[in-house]
Amino acid sequence: MPADEENKFQDEIVTLDGAEQSDVTDTDDGGAIVKMEEEVTPQEAAKFYANLAESIDSVYLTTLATRLLDDIKRDKRARKKRDDEYAEAIQRTGLGKDAPGGAEFDGASRAVHPILMEASVDFAAQAIREIFPSNGPVRIHIPGKDIDPKRFEKADRKKDYMNWQFTTQMPEFRSELDQMLPQLALGGSQYMRIVPDATKSKTRPVPQFLSSDQVSIPYAASSFYTAERQTFHENITRSEFEERIDAKIYFYPKDQITNPQMPEQTKSARAADKVEGKSEMDFYNEDGIRTVHECSLWLNLDGKLQDQGPAEGGQKSEDDGNAPYRVSLDDSTGKIVAVIRNWEEEDRDKERMQWIVEFPFVPWRGAYSVGLGQMIGSLAGAATGAMRALLDSAHVNNIPSLLRLKGFNFSGQSKEVAATGIVDVEGGAATGATDIRQIVMPIPFNEPSLVLYQLLGFCVEAAKGVVRTTFDDLSEDNKNLPVGTTLALIEQGMKVTSAIHMRLYHAMTLVIRIVHRIDKMYLTDEEIKDDTGAVLAYAKDFDGPVDCIPTADPEIFSDVQRMAQWQAITARADMAPDLYNRREVEKRWLERTKVADSDNLLKPEIRPEKMNPVNENAAMSLGRPTAAFPEQDHLAHLQVHLDFMLEPTLGQLPVIAPTMLPPMLEHIKEHVVLWYVTENYEMTKRLVQMDDDGMTMVMKERDSETRGELEKLLATESPDIIARAQEMLAALPQITAAAIEQAKQYQQPPQMPVDPNKMAEVQRKAQESKEKLADQQQERQVKTQLEFAKMSHEQRQAALDAAREAQVAANERVSKIEELLIKERGEDERLVATLSSDEKQNTQDNVVAARIAAAELEMQRRTNQSTGHGSSNNPQPR
Repeated sequence: MPADEENKFQDEIVTLDGAEQSDVTDTDDGGAIVKMEEEVTPQEAAKFYANLAESIDSVYLTTLATRLLDDIKRDKRARKKRDDEYAEAIQRTGLGKDAPGGAEFDGASRAVHPILMEASVDFAAQAIREIFPSNGPVRIHIPGKDIDPKRFEKADRKKDYMNWQFTTQMPEFRSELDQMLPQLALGGSQYMRIVPDATKSKTRPVPQFLSSDQVSIPYAASSFYTAERQTFHENITRSEFEERIDAKIYFYPKDQITNPQMPEQTKSARAADKVEGKSEMDFYNEDGIRTVHECSLWLNLDGKLQDQGPAEGGQKSEDDGNAPYRVSLDDSTGKIVAVIRNWEEEDRDKERMQWIVEFPFVPWRGAYSVGLGQMIGSLAGAATGAMRALLDSAHVNNIPSLLRLKGFNFSGQSKEVAATGIVDVEGGAATGATDIRQIVMPIPFNEPSLVLYQLLGFCVEAAKGVVRTTFDDLSEDNKNLPVGTTLALIEQGMKVTSAIHMRLYHAMTLVIRIVHRIDKMYLTDEEIKDDTGAVLAYAKDFDGPVDCIPTADPEIFSDVQRMAQWQAITARADMAPDLYNRREVEKRWLERTKVADSDNLLKPEIRPEKMNPVNENAAMSLGRPTAAFPEQDHLAHLQVHLDFMLEPTLGQLPVIAPTMLPPMLEHIKEHVVLWYVTENYEMTKRLVQMDDDGMTMVMKERDSETRGELEKLLATESPDIIARAQEMLAALPQITAAAIEQAKQYQQPPQMPVDPNKMAEVQRKAQESKEKLADQQQERQVKTQLEFAKMSHEQRQAALDAAREAQVAANERVSKIEELLIKERGEDERLVATLSSDEKQNTQDNVVAARIAAAELEMQRRTNQSTGHGSSNNPQPR
């Protein structure tokens, strides 16, 4: 080959390291066909998603702007009632000091019952822990069973990089989420916007919390995601507006920018400003704050782009027909400043890309979900009113108001008495009152009402019953409840909260997909390395499916439920230890309890490695795990293991045998079984004349007919396999039987530990019995002496003679018993000696038989040695 052609050939070589396995197809001639996808560089992506406003016909833009302004105003009017309810919910928290209700006299209580605020804060604190843990909200999820390990590696890299994005590259994401969650509980649907950084590197996602009054959809929309028009209302300063113009995000002449009038705020925005402590915005608007509406909708720009000529070949251009766009509209001037394509460049179906994620609280009929303001707002208002009435009543009774007589005339008097005030009342001269008690009277205000106090308690309990945020039921019951009962109480008390957590989990899934899409569109390997200092992932990893979901468990919504669940798993693992992986149970428990660096708390897991038979002998002698592998030479391994096990100076040593024999017998079993499987596999492969790849396909075949033929072939081969086993493994039954008997000798029955308290009690009772017996014996001796003293001489002599005869008879009986005991003890000793001799002889015979079998196995023939029972007539292994 000429040098120039060779260089040209070298230039055309394609490296396959980065290609997916599914993109490479092997050919019969040893080559491969590689399907190379068209990669879109970040520069090309930025060009595709560039602002088209400058290229669109100005007349069309003006008409479109007028129509959109009318549509947006109509959309906001359609949802105005919702904004009023949201504002009232904010007021009822009491944070803005303007909660409605209560008396209006000077000094009247302005206290607010905290039930609405308590429920919102408790929900937010509980939710943030579950959906955004400290190490990041992303974990791997790959559906299916037969998964390529490379796909797991790619998903793991993406998981690490996206967790770095959420925790480090987007530090504001958690704070935005923290702001959103209490408002979500309070007002219902809230939103999170994730877009590429507009003015800097587009690889950085920018999160932004949007309250419900910042997003509007048409009256007829039944869902946010299916609404034909989604509008985001953003207030930005003049400097931000100019910065976006310089970055070519907005198209607007900078010399025509003026400060507009101050944008009109929504009622809920004013209520939120009052909580934050903001004063009314400056009328002159020195910061140049203006409202920009970003509207996601479908447009038909066929022929509207001025620099777009006719498509080549008569084909439609990418902007022909109805397609989704993002249109930015300046409210103060009524001009469109941006028109951006809103579908992925390679998507021929032009599906609309979502950049705003809805976080729903409790779905209801319609596009917006409801919050605690709608659900318990009236109860919170009633509780506040009752509490204020009780406080006002106590206040008035502690500082009484008085009536005082003045003057003479009682007629025509009508006095209004203010709380804690004194009112003059005209009196008559004829009364002649001189006692102060006759002319001054305290006004008899009612004391705080017990009924009103009970009503306050009823309102609070009714509000808590709607969305429970505590575990009061558990604290009132027995602490030692069964696990099943505990889980049932948790589920019953938190069923509403668990459903809300499921919706948050789904919303976080959509957030992760948006971040994944931004990485796919703009990320490069150089930027990953520059940002993180290491290659956590590759830009190509973000091609294909997402493979990542929130790390939160949608079925778990509290630490109490998590611990109760793992308590149940631990109990089941103790009851059935053969069915559970105890290490994995412990590992999962540490992960669920969110213990930092939990992997280092467990001992390193020692897994069997592929070793030669000598190293396996050493490992089993030291109590380390071993395993047989299919591709090993099983007969060679068996030979080395048997030689080591039967050698008196090695495997038979008392310091080695107790540790080595049990795992050695299990290991021999593995080799025998794998030898049997391998022999069947090799014989089948020779008969069907296939290579290993072909045999693998046959073994995995699910077709019933093919599997039936394979089973018939295995049945035909079985007699030959059995004959070969009898030839090669004939000595194993004898050797393993002897090893099993030897292993039993080292097994000591477990001794039950003696309780020292019980032993002391037994000794104490024995001592008491001994002392009691001694007292009784002494008492009998004294009694006998007294009776003996009362007898006559003849009676005493007769008693002494009878006692001597009884003593002689007792001594004779004792002598006979001792003779019998000596005789029985001798018989027992002879029997024990005989049994010990027989057992020793049997053990020696077994060892000798094993050695003879090993010798015959080594010499490939039978010997003339015998154990006393004749040598085996079975064929011996080679």
